[in-house]
Amino acid sequence: MIFLEIMVYSKLEDILIEDWTWRKKEISDLILIAEKEESKVLLKSIILLLYAHWEGYIKKTSKSYLKYVVDNKHKVSDLTENFRAICLKGLSKEVLKSSSTLNISNEMKLISKFNELGGLKLNKIIQIDIDSDRDKSLIDTHDNLNPSVFRNIHEIIGLSYKKQYEAREKFIENHLLANRNSIGHGSKDLLLAEDFDLEIMSIKKMRDIIISIIENFRDEILEYSRESYFLQSNLSKTTDFLELMENKLEASFKEIDTRYKV
Repeated sequence: MIFLEIMVYSKLEDILIEDWTWRKKEISDLILIAEKEESKVLLKSIILLLYAHWEGYIKKTSKSYLKYVVDNKHKVSDLTENFRAICLKGLSKEVLKSSSTLNISNEMKLISKFNELGGLKLNKIIQIDIDSDRDKSLIDTHDNLNPSVFRNIHEIIGLSYKKQYEAREKFIENHLLANRNSIGHGSKDLLLAEDFDLEIMSIKKMRDIIISIIENFRDEILEYSRESYFLQSNLSKTTDFLELMENKLEASFKEIDTRYKV
Protein backbone atom coordinates (compact mmCIF):
# COMPACT_ATOMS: atom_id res chain seq x y z
CA MET A 1 0.00 0.00 0.00
CA ILE A 2 1.57 3.27 -1.15
CA PHE A 3 -0.36 6.54 -1.04
CA LEU A 4 0.46 8.74 -4.02
CA GLU A 5 -2.24 11.42 -3.63
CA ILE A 6 -3.16 13.95 -1.01
CA MET A 7 -5.86 12.33 1.08
CA VAL A 8 -9.02 14.43 0.87
CA TYR A 9 -12.25 13.09 2.37
CA SER A 10 -13.69 11.85 -0.93
CA LYS A 11 -10.47 9.94 -1.61
CA LEU A 12 -10.52 8.39 1.86
CA GLU A 13 -14.15 7.36 1.43
CA ASP A 14 -13.43 5.80 -1.96
CA ILE A 15 -10.47 3.84 -0.61
CA LEU A 16 -12.35 2.50 2.40
CA ILE A 17 -15.46 1.52 0.44
CA GLU A 18 -13.70 0.08 -2.61
CA ASP A 19 -11.19 -1.89 -0.57
CA TRP A 20 -13.92 -3.42 1.57
CA THR A 21 -16.15 -4.22 -1.41
CA TRP A 22 -13.72 -6.67 -3.02
CA ARG A 23 -12.76 -8.21 0.33
CA LYS A 24 -16.40 -8.80 1.28
CA LYS A 25 -17.13 -10.25 -2.15
CA GLU A 26 -14.29 -12.76 -1.86
CA ILE A 27 -15.63 -13.96 1.48
CA SER A 28 -19.18 -14.21 0.13
CA ASP A 29 -18.09 -16.04 -3.02
CA LEU A 30 -16.22 -18.68 -1.05
CA ILE A 31 -19.15 -19.19 1.31
CA LEU A 32 -21.49 -19.65 -1.67
CA ILE A 33 -19.21 -22.39 -2.96
CA ALA A 34 -19.09 -24.01 0.49
CA GLU A 35 -22.88 -23.97 0.76
CA LYS A 36 -23.11 -26.05 -2.41
CA GLU A 37 -20.31 -28.40 -1.41
CA GLU A 38 -19.70 -28.30 2.34
CA SER A 39 -16.23 -29.76 2.75
CA LYS A 40 -13.79 -29.29 5.61
CA VAL A 41 -11.17 -27.93 3.22
CA LEU A 42 -13.50 -25.18 2.02
CA LEU A 43 -14.63 -24.31 5.52
CA LYS A 44 -11.03 -24.07 6.72
CA SER A 45 -10.27 -21.89 3.72
CA ILE A 46 -13.07 -19.50 4.69
CA ILE A 47 -11.56 -19.11 8.16
CA LEU A 48 -8.17 -18.26 6.66
CA LEU A 49 -9.66 -15.81 4.17
CA LEU A 50 -11.88 -14.18 6.79
CA TYR A 51 -8.90 -13.62 9.06
CA ALA A 52 -6.76 -12.27 6.21
CA HIS A 53 -9.37 -9.64 5.33
CA TRP A 54 -10.02 -8.86 9.01
CA GLU A 55 -6.36 -8.02 9.56
CA GLY A 56 -5.74 -6.48 6.14
CA TYR A 57 -8.70 -4.15 6.19
CA ILE A 58 -8.27 -2.92 9.76
CA LYS A 59 -4.62 -2.16 9.02
CA LYS A 60 -5.31 -0.36 5.74
CA THR A 61 -8.23 1.60 7.15
CA SER A 62 -6.21 2.78 10.14
CA LYS A 63 -3.26 3.89 8.00
CA SER A 64 -5.56 5.64 5.53
CA TYR A 65 -7.17 7.56 8.39
CA LEU A 66 -3.80 8.67 9.75
CA LYS A 67 -2.80 9.72 6.25
CA TYR A 68 -5.99 11.79 5.99
CA VAL A 69 -5.30 13.62 9.26
CA VAL A 70 -1.68 14.32 8.30
CA ASP A 71 -2.54 15.53 4.80
CA ASN A 72 -4.98 18.05 6.24
CA LYS A 73 -1.95 19.78 7.83
CA HIS A 74 -3.25 20.43 11.31
CA LYS A 75 -1.07 21.74 14.10
CA VAL A 76 -0.09 19.17 16.70
CA SER A 77 -1.65 21.39 19.37
CA ASP A 78 -5.03 21.23 17.62
CA LEU A 79 -5.19 17.43 17.54
CA THR A 80 -6.28 14.96 20.19
CA GLU A 81 -3.69 13.56 22.61
CA ASN A 82 -3.07 10.36 20.68
CA PHE A 83 -1.48 12.33 17.84
CA ARG A 84 0.89 14.08 20.23
CA ALA A 85 1.86 10.64 21.53
CA ILE A 86 2.49 9.52 17.93
CA CYS A 87 4.83 12.48 17.43
CA LEU A 88 6.72 11.67 20.61
CA LYS A 89 7.00 8.05 19.55
CA GLY A 90 8.56 9.14 16.29
CA LEU A 91 11.03 11.42 18.03
CA SER A 92 12.11 8.71 20.46
CA LYS A 93 13.44 6.67 17.54
CA GLU A 94 16.08 9.28 16.86
CA VAL A 95 17.95 8.49 20.05
CA LEU A 96 18.50 4.95 18.77
CA LYS A 97 20.23 6.06 15.60
CA SER A 98 23.60 6.47 17.29
CA SER A 99 25.32 3.63 19.13
CA SER A 100 28.40 5.72 19.97
CA THR A 101 28.94 6.50 23.64
CA LEU A 102 31.23 9.39 22.66
CA ASN A 103 28.67 11.30 20.58
CA ILE A 104 25.45 12.48 22.22
CA SER A 105 24.30 14.90 19.52
CA ASN A 106 21.23 12.78 18.74
CA GLU A 107 20.30 12.63 22.40
CA MET A 108 20.66 16.41 22.73
CA LYS A 109 18.45 16.98 19.67
CA LEU A 110 15.86 14.59 21.06
CA ILE A 111 15.76 16.38 24.41
CA SER A 112 15.27 19.69 22.62
CA LYS A 113 12.38 18.32 20.55
CA PHE A 114 10.77 16.65 23.57
CA ASN A 115 10.90 19.95 25.41
CA GLU A 116 9.31 21.68 22.46
CA LEU A 117 6.44 19.20 22.28
CA GLY A 118 6.09 19.06 26.04
CA GLY A 119 5.81 22.82 26.36
CA LEU A 120 3.35 25.33 24.99
CA LYS A 121 4.89 25.60 21.51
CA LEU A 122 2.93 22.93 19.70
CA ASN A 123 2.22 25.03 16.65
CA LYS A 124 4.06 22.81 14.20
CA ILE A 125 2.16 21.00 11.48
CA ILE A 126 1.93 17.27 12.23
CA GLN A 127 4.27 15.08 10.17
CA ILE A 128 4.04 11.29 10.17
CA ASP A 129 5.55 8.97 7.56
CA ILE A 130 2.84 6.39 6.87
CA ASP A 131 3.14 5.86 3.12
CA SER A 132 4.83 2.48 3.34
CA ASP A 133 2.82 -0.66 3.96
CA ARG A 134 5.95 -2.29 5.36
CA ASP A 135 6.31 0.32 8.06
CA LYS A 136 4.99 -1.20 11.28
CA SER A 137 6.13 1.56 13.61
CA LEU A 138 2.57 2.82 14.18
CA ILE A 139 0.01 0.28 12.99
CA ASP A 140 1.43 -3.15 13.75
CA THR A 141 -0.92 -6.12 13.89
CA HIS A 142 1.98 -8.45 14.76
CA ASP A 143 0.46 -10.77 12.12
CA ASN A 144 -2.11 -11.69 14.75
CA LEU A 145 -4.93 -9.17 15.05
CA ASN A 146 -6.32 -10.29 18.38
CA PRO A 147 -8.58 -8.14 20.61
CA SER A 148 -5.61 -6.72 22.51
CA VAL A 149 -3.95 -5.52 19.30
CA PHE A 150 -7.29 -4.23 18.01
CA ARG A 151 -7.75 -2.22 21.22
CA ASN A 152 -4.25 -0.79 20.87
CA ILE A 153 -4.97 0.34 17.31
CA HIS A 154 -8.01 2.20 18.62
CA GLU A 155 -5.81 4.02 21.13
CA ILE A 156 -3.24 4.91 18.48
CA ILE A 157 -5.71 6.47 16.06
CA GLY A 158 -7.88 8.00 18.79
CA LEU A 159 -11.05 5.93 18.63
CA SER A 160 -13.01 4.53 21.54
CA TYR A 161 -12.93 0.74 22.03
CA LYS A 162 -16.54 -0.38 22.35
CA LYS A 163 -18.15 -2.47 25.06
CA GLN A 164 -19.64 -4.61 22.29
CA TYR A 165 -16.12 -5.43 21.10
CA GLU A 166 -15.27 -6.56 24.61
CA ALA A 167 -18.37 -8.75 24.68
CA ARG A 168 -17.12 -10.64 21.59
CA GLU A 169 -13.44 -10.89 22.48
CA LYS A 170 -13.62 -14.53 23.60
CA PHE A 171 -15.55 -15.48 20.48
CA ILE A 172 -12.91 -13.89 18.25
CA GLU A 173 -10.04 -15.38 20.25
CA ASN A 174 -11.46 -18.88 20.54
CA HIS A 175 -13.01 -19.31 17.12
CA LEU A 176 -11.42 -17.06 14.51
CA LEU A 177 -7.88 -16.65 15.84
CA ALA A 178 -7.34 -20.04 17.47
CA ASN A 179 -8.65 -21.89 14.43
CA ARG A 180 -6.78 -19.70 11.97
CA ASN A 181 -3.56 -20.38 13.88
CA SER A 182 -4.34 -24.08 14.04
CA ILE A 183 -4.92 -24.25 10.28
CA GLY A 184 -1.85 -22.13 9.60
CA HIS A 185 0.31 -24.52 11.62
CA GLY A 186 -0.99 -27.51 9.67
CA SER A 187 -3.05 -29.02 12.45
CA LYS A 188 -5.74 -31.49 11.46
CA ASP A 189 -8.02 -30.66 14.39
CA LEU A 190 -9.60 -27.29 15.16
CA LEU A 191 -10.75 -25.79 18.42
CA LEU A 192 -14.41 -26.67 18.55
CA ALA A 193 -16.80 -25.58 21.26
CA GLU A 194 -20.44 -25.75 22.25
CA ASP A 195 -21.22 -22.64 20.19
CA PHE A 196 -18.92 -23.44 17.26
CA ASP A 197 -18.36 -26.37 14.96
CA LEU A 198 -16.73 -26.78 11.58
CA GLU A 199 -19.95 -26.46 9.63
CA ILE A 200 -21.40 -23.79 7.40
CA MET A 201 -23.76 -22.16 9.91
CA SER A 202 -21.00 -21.61 12.46
CA ILE A 203 -18.76 -20.19 9.75
CA LYS A 204 -21.49 -17.84 8.55
CA LYS A 205 -22.13 -16.60 12.08
CA MET A 206 -18.42 -15.92 12.50
CA ARG A 207 -18.41 -14.08 9.18
CA ASP A 208 -21.37 -11.90 10.17
CA ILE A 209 -19.83 -10.95 13.52
CA ILE A 210 -16.49 -10.01 11.98
CA ILE A 211 -18.17 -8.07 9.15
CA SER A 212 -20.30 -6.15 11.67
CA ILE A 213 -17.19 -5.12 13.58
CA ILE A 214 -15.29 -4.17 10.45
CA GLU A 215 -18.10 -2.06 9.02
CA ASN A 216 -18.74 -0.37 12.35
CA PHE A 217 -15.03 0.47 12.56
CA ARG A 218 -15.02 1.79 8.99
CA ASP A 219 -18.12 3.93 9.50
CA GLU A 220 -16.68 5.42 12.67
CA ILE A 221 -13.45 6.39 10.91
CA LEU A 222 -15.41 8.00 8.08
CA GLU A 223 -17.50 10.01 10.55
CA TYR A 224 -14.41 11.06 12.53
CA SER A 225 -12.88 12.24 9.27
CA ARG A 226 -15.98 14.00 7.94
CA GLU A 227 -16.69 15.80 11.22
CA SER A 228 -13.02 16.33 12.20
CA TYR A 229 -13.45 14.57 15.52
CA PHE A 230 -9.66 14.21 15.67
CA LEU A 231 -9.49 17.89 16.69
CA GLN A 232 -9.43 18.71 20.40
CA SER A 233 -12.09 21.34 19.84
CA ASN A 234 -14.53 18.74 18.48
CA LEU A 235 -13.83 15.93 20.95
CA SER A 236 -16.81 16.78 23.15
CA LYS A 237 -19.11 16.40 20.15
CA THR A 238 -18.41 12.67 19.81
CA THR A 239 -20.48 11.48 22.79
CA ASP A 240 -23.82 11.07 21.02
CA PHE A 241 -22.20 9.59 17.92
CA LEU A 242 -20.24 6.99 19.89
CA GLU A 243 -23.38 5.98 21.77
CA LEU A 244 -25.17 5.61 18.44
CA MET A 245 -22.41 3.39 17.04
CA GLU A 246 -22.37 1.29 20.22
CA ASN A 247 -26.13 0.75 20.03
CA LYS A 248 -25.94 0.00 16.32
CA LEU A 249 -23.35 -2.72 16.91
CA GLU A 250 -25.32 -4.16 19.83
CA ALA A 251 -28.43 -4.40 17.66
CA SER A 252 -26.43 -6.07 14.90
CA PHE A 253 -25.03 -8.67 17.28
CA LYS A 254 -28.47 -9.42 18.73
CA GLU A 255 -29.86 -9.92 15.24
CA ILE A 256 -27.00 -12.29 14.39
CA ASP A 257 -27.50 -14.30 17.60
CA THR A 258 -31.20 -14.61 16.84
CA ARG A 259 -30.58 -15.61 13.23
CA TYR A 260 -28.22 -18.44 14.13
CA LYS A 261 -29.90 -19.56 17.33
CA VAL A 262 -30.35 -23.31 17.34
